[in-house]
Amino acid sequence: MIRNASRITLLVGLIMGMVMALAGCGALATKSNAGMSSESEGDSQPVSAQASAEKPAPEVKTNISPSLLYQLLVAEIAVQRGQLGIAISNYLDAARKTHDPDTAARAAQIARYAQDYDKASEAAQILIKSDPDNPNARLLYASILMLSGKPDKAVQQYLKMAQLSKDKPGKGFNVIASQLVRMPDRDIALSVMGKVLGAYSDDPDAQFAYAHLAMRQAKFDLALGSLDKALKARPDWDNAVVLRARILALQKGRAEAIKYLKDILDGDLSDNINVGMSYAKMLVEAKQYKQAMEEFNHLTELAPKNMDIHYPAGVLALQLENYDLAQKLLTKVVKSGEHYYEANYYLGQVAERKKQTDKAIEYYNRVKRGELYFGAQVRVVALLADKRNFTAAGQTLDNINAQNDKQELQIILLKGDLYREQGLFKEAKQYYSDMLKKMPNETSLRYARALVAEKLGEINLVESDLQAILQVEPSNAQVLNALGYTLADRTTRYKEALGYIKKALDMEPNDAAIMDSMGWVLYRMGDYQKAISQLRRANDIAKDPEIAAHLGEVLWVSGNKDAAKNVWNTSLKGHPGHKILREVMKKFGQ
Repeated sequence: MIRNASRITLLVGLIMGMVMALAGCGALATKSNAGMSSESEGDSQPVSAQASAEKPAPEVKTNISPSLLYQLLVAEIAVQRGQLGIAISNYLDAARKTHDPDTAARAAQIARYAQDYDKASEAAQILIKSDPDNPNARLLYASILMLSGKPDKAVQQYLKMAQLSKDKPGKGFNVIASQLVRMPDRDIALSVMGKVLGAYSDDPDAQFAYAHLAMRQAKFDLALGSLDKALKARPDWDNAVVLRARILALQKGRAEAIKYLKDILDGDLSDNINVGMSYAKMLVEAKQYKQAMEEFNHLTELAPKNMDIHYPAGVLALQLENYDLAQKLLTKVVKSGEHYYEANYYLGQVAERKKQTDKAIEYYNRVKRGELYFGAQVRVVALLADKRNFTAAGQTLDNINAQNDKQELQIILLKGDLYREQGLFKEAKQYYSDMLKKMPNETSLRYARALVAEKLGEINLVESDLQAILQVEPSNAQVLNALGYTLADRTTRYKEALGYIKKALDMEPNDAAIMDSMGWVLYRMGDYQKAISQLRRANDIAKDPEIAAHLGEVLWVSGNKDAAKNVWNTSLKGHPGHKILREVMKKFGQ
């Protein structure tokens, strides 16, 4: 039976409010029902947490002595100051005098956190004596016994906790396993759970909890053995089926788990949502996307109002480039109000793929918070820049709320990119230089400045910036390639350029941009045939108009003008406005 909050519980609440006012910081939240969460008692949790003070604490009339009031206040202030010894001493003394369960629980929790297990144990025993039918009290005491190296005594408390939880979901066994999984000695924890299981070997909930703990310890055979017993007693238990599939995936690989789930779905659980979702997700993990989509389609028919199915199904449809289906599923999710920001983000992706720029911007702007907020705003900036609406792009960028240093750096780089895309290379260079004064060790800023310096013909700055990066990142293939290409294209230091590019190509042999650089330096050195070979390979991989421009130039100069025109014209069909390609063709009268 859960007790109502005592007078001292209410009094502690008042004192905590006073401490918050005095200390100007959050106090340790005191929970009723022995002040515990049955889901987290396995950890040594910090003893200070934010408490809400939106409403004034009610006035409590009590005959608590002034000395006890003072003692509780001293204890709480000590908690705030991190003086745990003083806090434990005062709370424990108050618990001895009053036998109040919440005061005892508070003393036990603080002492456990401070690893003063003798005092924690004494406080927990006071708690149990004052509230013997509270399963959470037993759980708290069991955790203290485990941490203090008394597993056999902990078993007795776990058994009592299970007895008191017989009418609850999982009968308390899942809570016991959740606590034991966080105990420092894994073998002892599993042994203790085994002893609990020994008293309830015919209970499928106990077998399931033991299997979960064994799985977390990579004891897969033990876990499967327990699950098989649970499923024998309860054959259609979908949670046990899903856990068994997870264990099979860990032990024997996803293929085995997928086969098991498929066999289950071909039987009596063919329309079970939980098993079907596990099967679909595992297919996705195995990159069997088409089969996963088939299962998701089946699930959406079974549960047309379950947005936890429609949302991943919509994302998968997007990945499979079935944009109409993705739009249909994700729109339904948005209308439901569930997964709202995430679904709008992926609807923005759909609109982008369908070349619906304004719709994409609209969807992205609906993502006001969450993990996808920053990415959505970055896409808005990119799309506005593509529309040449640089003013709006800049305003959007200025309004993005960066959540960390990495995002702040991305915003800085994007601002520089906006200058570059407008052809404002001097302004971009100045901006990067200003930022480098604040972040002199940030290589991405130095690389960005090197790119605009190259546009301005400031080759000395290009080289110094790239060399500075290589001092820190000597194996950066991108930087090696940039330096090699710049030297090949803008100087006559071909041999030096070749060395940088060769080193980059050795690191990234299938990188089309580096192949292009290799072809270009070979062309500059007069080795046309090797240059053409490299450039053809690069062009076949990337179909990039700048590579096509280079290949066409080498072909033309080497005498194969028809092949050159064919390469240029083919690339021009896909990139009719490409500046570099147009300039090269004009250079040779095309």
